[in-house]
Amino acid sequence: GLPAPTQRSMETHYVYSMHVNSEGKVDRITKVWHSAWAAAQAGWTLPAPLPKAAESFFHACDSGKGWEACQHFCVQDAVFDAQAEPLQDIKSVRDYTEWMKSIAVVAMPGCSYELNSESFDPKTSTAVFVGTFRGTHTGNLEGLPAPTHKSMETHYVYSMHVNSEGKVDRITKVWHSAWAAAQAGWTLPASVPSASNAESFFHACESGKGWEACQHFCVQDAVFDAQAEPLQDIKSVRDYTEWMKSIAVVAMPGSSYELNSQAFDPKTSTAVFVGTFRGTHTGNLEGLPAPTQRSMETHYVYSMHVNSEGKVDRITKLTWKDSQHPRR
Repeated sequence: GLPAPTQRSMETHYVYSMHVNSEGKVDRITKVWHSAWAAAQAGWTLPAPLPKAAESFFHACDSGKGWEACQHFCVQDAVFDAQAEPLQDIKSVRDYTEWMKSIAVVAMPGCSYELNSESFDPKTSTAVFVGTFRGTHTGNLEGLPAPTHKSMETHYVYSMHVNSEGKVDRITKVWHSAWAAAQAGWTLPASVPSASNAESFFHACESGKGWEACQHFCVQDAVFDAQAEPLQDIKSVRDYTEWMKSIAVVAMPGSSYELNSQAFDPKTSTAVFVGTFRGTHTGNLEGLPAPTQRSMETHYVYSMHVNSEGKVDRITKLTWKDSQHPRR
């Protein structure tokens, strides 16, 4: 069922989801695995050939050559789309290539890019490129603040549709522009006044100050939601802040937190905070086992909706379950 030995190696990630019945035996397994990726590494199958025009466009665009070079690989009216603040008014590939040129040549001279992976889906005639852009803001460019001399390393994805003649006619870019802006020291939407209560709530909650301190930044009946086992019965922000207090003060005294990034979407009045919590289980708390003297470092995200008065009225917490297991 496999070709002759290829002498090639694979490194492939996968997930098993195993259901256990009432007798403690596994009765159902689901495997999530990118088999095509693994097969390509091992040389078992040949991926569909990547359209030359799409690959050439990628390199011409991301090296800052602008429309003059990129137009040879596209139709003249190729359309562009991206859900990213700096690009929201750019609707044509022509304009996007000129914007990239201004960033690469003017704002961040000496910048570089890396093509991390590429693939092609012949069924939809779509090429996908995953890249990383690196640069330092040293040049003056209209629309940006004065040079900050700060650097960014930002990941992004292009989805490029290729027409029957092999030319690019549509591009979608997926990019976390707020993350990149924060790295470069550019103004962030999260600084708008309506997000100030959300930020104050974040710090009060994560430092274990409980509802007494947090209530000043919320409506009294603010709701809470999280798809996480320890929090499945907590439905109010009031109860969640008290739970956090018990963890930070009782179960893990001396714990700490870090605010990794923050952003605010004025269209939906939603503030997003990415954080890291660190602590060691040294205190007795009902509902937890006896102190294990083991530490955890766990990443999480808060999505906080802010009402018309600037107060938090709804919070959703997302966590990475794998990082929550205590470690020695």
